[in-house]
Amino acid sequence: MWPRLVAVVDPCGAFAYNNWRMSRLVSLLLFLVTVPAFALPTFANDLTVGWISREPEIPFVWASTNPRVEGWPAAGAEVTWRAHVRSFFGEAKSVEYVWRYDGVEVRRGTATLAANAVTTIDLPRAWTFERHKLSLAIDTANAVVEESEKNNERVVITDALAIGFWVEQSFYDHFRKWQSRLGVGSTSFEDWAQRNVDFYNDMAALAIYPETPNGVLDRFRLQKIVVVADGALPLHGLPDDASPGASGSTHPDKDDRSVDLMWGFRKDALSTYQDVTTADPTNPFYVSGAVFHELGHARYLVDVYAWNVRHSPPSFVIDIREDGQSIVGPYVGTAYAWRTLEQGLMNDRLTFIDRYSAIAMNFIAGQRATHGNYNEPRNFASFLNDLPAENRITIRDENGALMTNASVKLYRSVANGKDFWYQTRYDDTPDVELTTDANGQVLVGRSPFAADGNVVQTFGFTNCVVIVRVEKSGKVAYGFLESRLFNLEYWRGNTRLADHDLTVGLFPCTSFVPTLTSPKWDATVAGPVTLTWQGITGADEYRVYASTNLGAPQRIATTTGFSAQAEFKGNVYWWVEAQTTNCGPRRSDVGRFDTPAPPPPTSGKRRATRS
Repeated sequence: MWPRLVAVVDPCGAFAYNNWRMSRLVSLLLFLVTVPAFALPTFANDLTVGWISREPEIPFVWASTNPRVEGWPAAGAEVTWRAHVRSFFGEAKSVEYVWRYDGVEVRRGTATLAANAVTTIDLPRAWTFERHKLSLAIDTANAVVEESEKNNERVVITDALAIGFWVEQSFYDHFRKWQSRLGVGSTSFEDWAQRNVDFYNDMAALAIYPETPNGVLDRFRLQKIVVVADGALPLHGLPDDASPGASGSTHPDKDDRSVDLMWGFRKDALSTYQDVTTADPTNPFYVSGAVFHELGHARYLVDVYAWNVRHSPPSFVIDIREDGQSIVGPYVGTAYAWRTLEQGLMNDRLTFIDRYSAIAMNFIAGQRATHGNYNEPRNFASFLNDLPAENRITIRDENGALMTNASVKLYRSVANGKDFWYQTRYDDTPDVELTTDANGQVLVGRSPFAADGNVVQTFGFTNCVVIVRVEKSGKVAYGFLESRLFNLEYWRGNTRLADHDLTVGLFPCTSFVPTLTSPKWDATVAGPVTLTWQGITGADEYRVYASTNLGAPQRIATTTGFSAQAEFKGNVYWWVEAQTTNCGPRRSDVGRFDTPAPPPPTSGKRRATRS
């Protein structure tokens, strides 16, 4: 959820790297910008295909039992694909346009674009649940001299889930004024928004894990951009059951059910978007991974970083003691006692979707929203209690030796009484006491995480990690058992009995990952490409992966060095995984570059010979 971001920049700009909730705004009058209701800044002239909506808009069905059908058009029904073309010219412009369906031209025409306004261009089409690519290109004759020629075509996926963005006027104007400084052909908030959605779709395609061999199955498209007056968000107040700190960002328009995901951009957020020149994913003004993260919550995903265990009183406290002394420091690290090994979008790496979240997203693939399209919906975290009926834990020490016939004590997190997200307090009284058998194993039942068995991630409390104390022959060591691992086993089909390995005596893993250094983001590189990165302490080796033109990722190199060379043809995403002994793979963020297509073969006539 938006207000809980700890390890990422808050997309609303009101706070960074903290969990304080924002106060509610009073709902104000909505000013729709379907005509030039607000004066636009005076800059260079440009045209852009802002977004493509599907009409008529159909609200999702609350609590639908068949959301893969309800809320969608009926198969074979006529729908209208409506391109919203924004003109920043001071006078009307006549342009040619072309609609294409899977790359094949299906309609051509001429449209007159109103000055400083949005003009719509329609394409009626029979609805099908099959996936297709639909595009509109404008000014196909290049008759209009404009600021950018790179934003005159927009491609959408027809069966995609719908996203709505609500944006306050000053935020919108800031993007119109400065987007061109990135040098990527972007000139407006619309261009920025589409770049974000396109990148999110690429992340979905590349979220390939053993449990998600085809990546995340859903795709996303912009259904609407609504520009409102400064201070107008939220438009219709907040739901009665909104979490503490909900705002016009999390709930820009709670009454709008035409989209499956929504987010609001307020004037107060502008401090986050001041770098107007860096064209790579480290810069929210280029793409904002934090917005993807929040849309994940609006879809029902949880914060993977909630499986981290911290000791930072008064909100996060470990009161367990050994010989009267706190175990913090000598046994479990200091500020972080444990870091989950699951990395990605819903933890602290914002350019790829983590495995856990990819699996959860595919459970509801193809479904309209059912219990809210804002952050957080009422079906938030509905999968947290997918737990095997019985769980067997094999416990080893830091050297890999089985801890046989050892005393085991489990400490659960209890409520800490503070107004803060994911608070934990581990008191000094063990909740469960067991003894490992001759195989170093114990049975912990369905859920050792709570007396009532219910795993919780919410404001004020989480109990999703148990601290495990193991003692054998006078030696004491501590470990951490995550409910996330129980979920993964359940989803793999081990619903009755699941086996887990637990190593005790380890300090928390570092948050560092390899850092890609070259090629630079979106560079065009010819010939064999040399990939370089900065390594991390403790890496045994580095595995380099690449995907060309969104194909299945391939491992292209394994090395103990910091570079690799390979041939590519097309658009390439790549990343590096540092393999470590106790912390698993530590994955970098993604890089992206282009390799030019080879020149066409030289053609020539063969000289005729006499017979």
